[in-house]
Amino acid sequence: MSNHKLISIDLAKNVFQVCILSEHNKVISNKKVTRKKLIETVMQSDSKRIVMESCYSSNYWGREFIKLGFHVDLIPPRLVKPFLNGNKNDHNDALAIAEASMRPNIKFVPVKTIEQQDGQCLYKIRDRLIKQRTALTNQIRGLMSEYGIIFDKTVIKLRNEIPYILEDADNELTIVSRNFLNELYEDLINFDTKLKSIEKQSRALMKNNEEYNRLLSIPGIGEVAGSLLLTIISHPDHFKSARQFSAYLGLTPKQHSSGDQEKMLGISKRGNSTLRKNLILGAKAVIRYCANKKDRISLWIQSLLEKKPHNKVAVALANKIARVAWSVLKNKVDYNPSKIVTI
Repeated sequence: MSNHKLISIDLAKNVFQVCILSEHNKVISNKKVTRKKLIETVMQSDSKRIVMESCYSSNYWGREFIKLGFHVDLIPPRLVKPFLNGNKNDHNDALAIAEASMRPNIKFVPVKTIEQQDGQCLYKIRDRLIKQRTALTNQIRGLMSEYGIIFDKTVIKLRNEIPYILEDADNELTIVSRNFLNELYEDLINFDTKLKSIEKQSRALMKNNEEYNRLLSIPGIGEVAGSLLLTIISHPDHFKSARQFSAYLGLTPKQHSSGDQEKMLGISKRGNSTLRKNLILGAKAVIRYCANKKDRISLWIQSLLEKKPHNKVAVALANKIARVAWSVLKNKVDYNPSKIVTI
Protein backbone atom coordinates (compact mmCIF):
# COMPACT_ATOMS: atom_id res chain seq x y z
CA MET A 1 0.00 0.00 0.00
CA SER A 2 1.53 3.29 -1.06
CA ASN A 3 -1.35 5.64 -1.85
CA HIS A 4 -3.10 6.13 1.48
CA LYS A 5 -3.82 9.78 2.31
CA LEU A 6 -6.10 9.81 5.30
CA ILE A 7 -7.59 7.60 8.02
CA SER A 8 -10.98 8.64 9.37
CA ILE A 9 -12.22 6.95 12.55
CA ASP A 10 -15.73 7.08 13.97
CA LEU A 11 -15.16 6.39 17.67
CA ALA A 12 -17.26 4.12 19.87
CA LYS A 13 -16.90 1.94 22.95
CA ASN A 14 -16.09 -1.42 21.40
CA VAL A 15 -16.68 -1.30 17.63
CA PHE A 16 -15.05 1.45 15.55
CA GLN A 17 -15.60 2.46 11.94
CA VAL A 18 -12.32 2.98 10.08
CA CYS A 19 -12.38 4.69 6.69
CA ILE A 20 -9.19 4.92 4.59
CA LEU A 21 -8.95 7.37 1.69
CA SER A 22 -6.48 7.44 -1.19
CA GLU A 23 -4.47 10.41 -2.45
CA HIS A 24 -7.30 11.06 -4.93
CA ASN A 25 -9.92 11.07 -2.13
CA LYS A 26 -11.30 7.69 -3.16
CA VAL A 27 -12.51 5.32 -0.45
CA ILE A 28 -10.15 2.35 -0.24
CA SER A 29 -11.94 0.73 2.68
CA ASN A 30 -14.63 1.58 5.19
CA LYS A 31 -15.12 -1.21 7.68
CA LYS A 32 -15.92 -1.96 11.30
CA VAL A 33 -13.03 -2.81 13.60
CA THR A 34 -13.11 -4.09 17.17
CA ARG A 35 -11.34 -2.21 19.94
CA LYS A 36 -8.61 -4.87 20.21
CA LYS A 37 -7.76 -4.65 16.50
CA LEU A 38 -8.01 -0.87 16.06
CA ILE A 39 -4.31 -0.04 16.45
CA GLU A 40 -3.31 -3.05 14.35
CA THR A 41 -5.65 -1.95 11.55
CA VAL A 42 -4.38 1.62 11.64
CA MET A 43 -0.73 0.50 11.60
CA GLN A 44 -1.33 -1.48 8.39
CA SER A 45 -2.00 1.76 6.52
CA ASP A 46 0.88 3.91 5.29
CA SER A 47 -1.03 7.14 5.96
CA LYS A 48 0.31 9.24 8.82
CA ARG A 49 -2.76 11.40 9.31
CA ILE A 50 -5.78 10.43 11.40
CA VAL A 51 -8.97 12.46 11.84
CA MET A 52 -11.66 11.87 14.45
CA GLU A 53 -14.55 13.72 16.02
CA SER A 54 -13.73 15.56 19.24
CA CYS A 55 -15.98 13.40 21.39
CA TYR A 56 -16.03 10.41 23.72
CA SER A 57 -12.46 9.00 24.24
CA SER A 58 -10.99 11.09 21.38
CA ASN A 59 -8.21 12.56 23.54
CA TYR A 60 -7.13 9.13 24.75
CA TRP A 61 -6.96 7.68 21.24
CA GLY A 62 -5.34 10.87 19.99
CA ARG A 63 -2.50 10.49 22.49
CA GLU A 64 -2.11 6.81 21.64
CA PHE A 65 -1.85 7.48 17.90
CA ILE A 66 0.55 10.39 18.42
CA LYS A 67 2.84 8.03 20.35
CA LEU A 68 2.86 5.80 17.27
CA GLY A 69 3.97 8.68 15.04
CA PHE A 70 0.64 9.76 13.54
CA HIS A 71 -0.57 13.32 13.08
CA VAL A 72 -4.01 13.53 14.74
CA ASP A 73 -6.71 16.11 14.06
CA LEU A 74 -9.91 16.32 16.12
CA ILE A 75 -12.99 17.97 14.60
CA PRO A 76 -15.88 19.46 16.62
CA PRO A 77 -19.03 17.35 15.99
CA ARG A 78 -21.06 20.40 14.93
CA LEU A 79 -18.67 20.89 11.98
CA VAL A 80 -19.04 17.26 10.87
CA LYS A 81 -22.84 17.12 10.83
CA PRO A 82 -23.32 19.22 7.63
CA PHE A 83 -21.26 16.67 5.68
CA LEU A 84 -23.35 13.67 6.67
CA ASN A 85 -24.84 12.23 3.48
CA GLY A 86 -27.78 9.88 3.85
CA ASN A 87 -28.91 8.18 7.04
CA LYS A 88 -26.89 8.44 10.21
CA ASN A 89 -24.82 5.31 10.68
CA ASP A 90 -21.18 4.49 11.39
CA HIS A 91 -20.35 4.03 7.70
CA ASN A 92 -21.66 7.49 6.75
CA ASP A 93 -20.28 9.11 9.92
CA ALA A 94 -16.73 8.03 9.06
CA LEU A 95 -17.13 9.44 5.54
CA ALA A 96 -18.50 12.70 6.93
CA ILE A 97 -15.51 13.07 9.27
CA ALA A 98 -13.12 12.53 6.34
CA GLU A 99 -15.03 15.01 4.16
CA ALA A 100 -15.09 17.67 6.89
CA SER A 101 -11.36 17.33 7.52
CA MET A 102 -10.58 18.34 3.92
CA ARG A 103 -12.48 21.63 4.00
CA PRO A 104 -10.12 24.65 3.71
CA ASN A 105 -11.54 26.64 6.65
CA ILE A 106 -12.08 23.80 9.10
CA LYS A 107 -10.97 24.45 12.71
CA PHE A 108 -9.44 21.49 14.50
CA VAL A 109 -9.29 20.83 18.24
CA PRO A 110 -5.85 20.01 19.72
CA VAL A 111 -5.41 16.71 21.53
CA LYS A 112 -5.20 17.26 25.28
CA THR A 113 -2.23 16.12 27.32
CA ILE A 114 -2.64 13.95 30.41
CA GLU A 115 -2.18 17.02 32.65
CA GLN A 116 -4.83 18.98 30.76
CA GLN A 117 -7.15 15.99 30.93
CA ASP A 118 -6.69 15.85 34.71
CA GLY A 119 -7.52 19.53 35.04
CA GLN A 120 -10.57 19.33 32.81
CA CYS A 121 -11.92 16.29 34.65
CA LEU A 122 -11.54 18.04 37.99
CA TYR A 123 -13.54 21.03 36.78
CA LYS A 124 -16.25 18.83 35.27
CA ILE A 125 -16.60 17.15 38.67
CA ARG A 126 -16.64 20.62 40.28
CA ASP A 127 -19.47 21.73 37.96
CA ARG A 128 -21.51 18.66 38.88
CA LEU A 129 -20.98 19.23 42.61
CA ILE A 130 -22.02 22.89 42.30
CA LYS A 131 -25.22 21.92 40.44
CA GLN A 132 -26.04 19.30 43.07
CA ARG A 133 -25.34 21.75 45.88
CA THR A 134 -27.58 24.34 44.23
CA ALA A 135 -30.37 21.76 43.93
CA LEU A 136 -29.90 20.87 47.60
CA THR A 137 -30.04 24.50 48.79
CA ASN A 138 -33.17 25.09 46.68
CA GLN A 139 -34.81 22.08 48.28
CA ILE A 140 -33.91 23.34 51.76
CA ARG A 141 -35.40 26.76 50.96
CA GLY A 142 -38.58 25.21 49.57
CA LEU A 143 -39.10 22.80 52.45
CA MET A 144 -38.39 25.38 55.15
CA SER A 145 -40.70 27.97 53.57
CA GLU A 146 -43.61 25.68 54.52
CA TYR A 147 -42.59 26.16 58.16
CA GLY A 148 -42.42 29.95 57.81
CA ILE A 149 -38.61 30.02 57.60
CA ILE A 150 -37.08 32.11 54.80
CA PHE A 151 -33.34 32.13 54.14
CA ASP A 152 -31.21 34.86 52.60
CA LYS A 153 -30.14 34.35 49.00
CA THR A 154 -26.52 33.22 49.22
CA VAL A 155 -25.29 29.73 50.05
CA ILE A 156 -22.96 31.14 52.70
CA LYS A 157 -25.82 32.80 54.62
CA LEU A 158 -27.98 29.71 54.32
CA ARG A 159 -25.17 27.53 55.65
CA ASN A 160 -24.59 29.86 58.59
CA GLU A 161 -28.27 30.22 59.48
CA ILE A 162 -29.24 26.53 59.61
CA PRO A 163 -27.52 25.75 62.98
CA TYR A 164 -29.35 28.65 64.65
CA ILE A 165 -32.68 27.49 63.20
CA LEU A 166 -32.09 23.95 64.48
CA GLU A 167 -31.41 25.30 67.98
CA ASP A 168 -34.36 27.72 67.97
CA ALA A 169 -37.10 26.15 70.14
CA ASP A 170 -39.64 28.85 69.29
CA ASN A 171 -40.05 28.08 65.57
CA GLU A 172 -42.59 25.60 64.15
CA LEU A 173 -40.10 22.84 63.37
CA THR A 174 -41.08 19.41 64.69
CA ILE A 175 -38.74 16.61 65.68
CA VAL A 176 -39.14 15.08 62.22
CA SER A 177 -38.45 18.35 60.38
CA ARG A 178 -35.42 19.09 62.58
CA ASN A 179 -34.03 15.64 61.80
CA PHE A 180 -34.33 15.93 58.03
CA LEU A 181 -33.04 19.54 58.09
CA ASN A 182 -30.02 18.37 60.05
CA GLU A 183 -29.40 15.59 57.49
CA LEU A 184 -29.71 18.07 54.61
CA TYR A 185 -27.29 20.37 56.43
CA GLU A 186 -24.76 17.53 56.72
CA ASP A 187 -25.14 16.88 52.97
CA LEU A 188 -24.47 20.56 52.31
CA ILE A 189 -21.30 20.48 54.43
CA ASN A 190 -20.22 17.35 52.58
CA PHE A 191 -20.60 19.11 49.21
CA ASP A 192 -18.54 22.04 50.50
CA THR A 193 -15.79 19.67 51.66
CA LYS A 194 -15.67 17.91 48.28
CA LEU A 195 -15.56 21.23 46.41
CA LYS A 196 -12.64 22.44 48.54
CA SER A 197 -10.80 19.19 47.84
CA ILE A 198 -11.33 19.54 44.08
CA GLU A 199 -10.15 23.15 44.10
CA LYS A 200 -7.09 22.20 46.16
CA GLN A 201 -6.15 19.51 43.63
CA SER A 202 -6.63 21.98 40.76
CA ARG A 203 -4.34 24.53 42.42
CA ALA A 204 -1.72 21.84 43.00
CA LEU A 205 -1.76 20.97 39.27
CA MET A 206 -1.01 24.59 38.36
CA LYS A 207 1.29 25.45 41.26
CA ASN A 208 4.53 25.55 39.28
CA ASN A 209 3.05 26.55 35.92
CA GLU A 210 4.61 29.81 34.72
CA GLU A 211 1.80 30.49 32.23
CA TYR A 212 -0.79 30.07 34.99
CA ASN A 213 0.94 32.69 37.14
CA ARG A 214 0.99 35.06 34.17
CA LEU A 215 -2.74 34.62 33.67
CA LEU A 216 -3.47 35.35 37.33
CA SER A 217 -1.87 38.79 36.92
CA ILE A 218 -4.62 39.78 34.44
CA PRO A 219 -7.56 41.61 36.09
CA GLY A 220 -10.67 39.44 36.00
CA ILE A 221 -8.85 36.10 35.82
CA GLY A 222 -8.90 34.10 39.03
CA GLU A 223 -7.80 30.60 39.91
CA VAL A 224 -10.75 28.88 38.24
CA ALA A 225 -10.63 30.85 34.97
CA GLY A 226 -6.83 30.61 34.82
CA SER A 227 -6.86 26.84 35.28
CA LEU A 228 -9.64 26.37 32.75
CA LEU A 229 -7.84 28.48 30.16
CA LEU A 230 -4.80 26.22 30.38
CA THR A 231 -6.74 22.96 30.49
CA ILE A 232 -9.06 23.82 27.60
CA ILE A 233 -6.69 25.88 25.42
CA SER A 234 -3.56 23.80 25.02
CA HIS A 235 -1.93 25.71 22.14
CA PRO A 236 -2.52 29.47 21.63
CA ASP A 237 -0.84 29.10 18.22
CA HIS A 238 -3.92 27.13 17.19
CA PHE A 239 -5.71 30.49 16.88
CA LYS A 240 -4.67 33.04 14.26
CA SER A 241 -5.69 36.06 16.31
CA ALA A 242 -7.04 37.19 19.65
CA ARG A 243 -10.46 37.74 18.06
CA GLN A 244 -10.58 34.16 16.78
CA PHE A 245 -9.76 32.97 20.28
CA SER A 246 -12.53 35.11 21.75
CA ALA A 247 -14.95 33.81 19.10
CA TYR A 248 -13.98 30.24 20.04
CA LEU A 249 -15.04 31.00 23.62
CA GLY A 250 -18.42 32.30 22.43
CA LEU A 251 -17.82 35.91 23.50
CA THR A 252 -18.35 37.54 20.09
CA PRO A 253 -21.73 38.46 18.54
CA LYS A 254 -23.68 36.17 16.24
CA GLN A 255 -24.20 37.62 12.79
CA HIS A 256 -27.28 37.43 10.58
CA SER A 257 -26.51 39.32 7.38
CA SER A 258 -27.67 39.26 3.79
CA GLY A 259 -26.69 41.54 0.93
CA ASP A 260 -26.15 45.06 2.22
CA GLN A 261 -28.03 44.39 5.45
CA GLU A 262 -25.94 43.47 8.48
CA LYS A 263 -27.47 42.47 11.78
CA MET A 264 -25.46 41.65 14.91
CA LEU A 265 -27.18 39.54 17.58
CA GLY A 266 -26.19 38.43 21.07
CA ILE A 267 -23.01 36.51 21.81
CA SER A 268 -22.73 33.09 20.16
CA LYS A 269 -22.14 31.18 23.46
CA ARG A 270 -19.95 28.63 21.70
CA GLY A 271 -17.13 26.81 23.42
CA ASN A 272 -16.86 25.95 27.09
CA SER A 273 -19.74 27.47 29.07
CA THR A 274 -17.93 27.20 32.44
CA LEU A 275 -14.92 29.15 31.20
CA ARG A 276 -17.12 31.79 29.55
CA LYS A 277 -19.19 32.13 32.74
CA ASN A 278 -16.08 32.60 34.89
CA LEU A 279 -14.63 35.20 32.53
CA ILE A 280 -17.88 37.18 32.69
CA LEU A 281 -18.01 36.87 36.50
CA GLY A 282 -14.39 38.05 36.65
CA ALA A 283 -15.28 40.99 34.41
CA LYS A 284 -18.15 41.94 36.74
CA ALA A 285 -15.73 41.91 39.68
CA VAL A 286 -13.39 44.29 37.83
CA ILE A 287 -16.30 46.61 36.96
CA ARG A 288 -17.40 46.68 40.58
CA TYR A 289 -14.12 48.26 41.74
CA CYS A 290 -13.23 50.46 38.78
CA ALA A 291 -15.18 53.61 39.74
CA ASN A 292 -12.32 55.67 41.24
CA LYS A 293 -9.42 54.23 39.24
CA LYS A 294 -7.56 56.08 36.50
CA ASP A 295 -5.80 53.28 34.60
CA ARG A 296 -6.65 52.75 30.92
CA ILE A 297 -8.90 49.73 31.36
CA SER A 298 -10.88 51.37 34.20
CA LEU A 299 -11.39 54.57 32.21
CA TRP A 300 -12.55 52.48 29.25
CA ILE A 301 -15.05 50.64 31.46
CA GLN A 302 -16.33 53.89 32.92
CA SER A 303 -16.93 55.34 29.45
CA LEU A 304 -18.84 52.21 28.39
CA LEU A 305 -21.02 52.28 31.51
CA GLU A 306 -22.22 55.73 30.52
CA LYS A 307 -23.63 54.34 27.25
CA LYS A 308 -24.31 50.63 27.76
CA PRO A 309 -26.12 48.41 30.32
CA HIS A 310 -23.99 46.78 33.00
CA ASN A 311 -24.29 43.24 31.60
CA LYS A 312 -23.26 44.31 28.10
CA VAL A 313 -20.21 46.05 29.51
CA ALA A 314 -19.35 42.89 31.48
CA VAL A 315 -19.46 40.77 28.32
CA ALA A 316 -17.39 43.35 26.42
CA LEU A 317 -14.79 43.31 29.20
CA ALA A 318 -14.80 39.49 29.30
CA ASN A 319 -14.11 39.57 25.55
CA LYS A 320 -11.15 41.89 26.13
CA ILE A 321 -9.85 39.79 29.03
CA ALA A 322 -9.92 36.69 26.79
CA ARG A 323 -7.95 38.54 24.10
CA VAL A 324 -5.38 39.73 26.62
CA ALA A 325 -5.05 36.16 27.96
CA TRP A 326 -4.42 34.87 24.43
CA SER A 327 -1.77 37.53 23.84
CA VAL A 328 -0.03 36.71 27.13
CA LEU A 329 0.01 32.98 26.33
CA LYS A 330 0.94 33.47 22.66
CA ASN A 331 3.86 35.86 23.27
CA LYS A 332 4.92 34.32 26.61
CA VAL A 333 5.07 37.74 28.28
CA ASP A 334 3.74 39.19 31.52
CA TYR A 335 0.57 41.23 31.57
CA ASN A 336 1.25 44.91 30.81
CA PRO A 337 -1.76 47.22 31.47
CA SER A 338 -0.16 50.06 29.49
CA LYS A 339 -0.51 48.04 26.27
CA ILE A 340 -4.25 47.49 26.57
CA VAL A 341 -6.10 48.69 23.48
CA THR A 342 -9.25 50.56 24.53
CA ILE A 343 -10.65 51.63 21.16
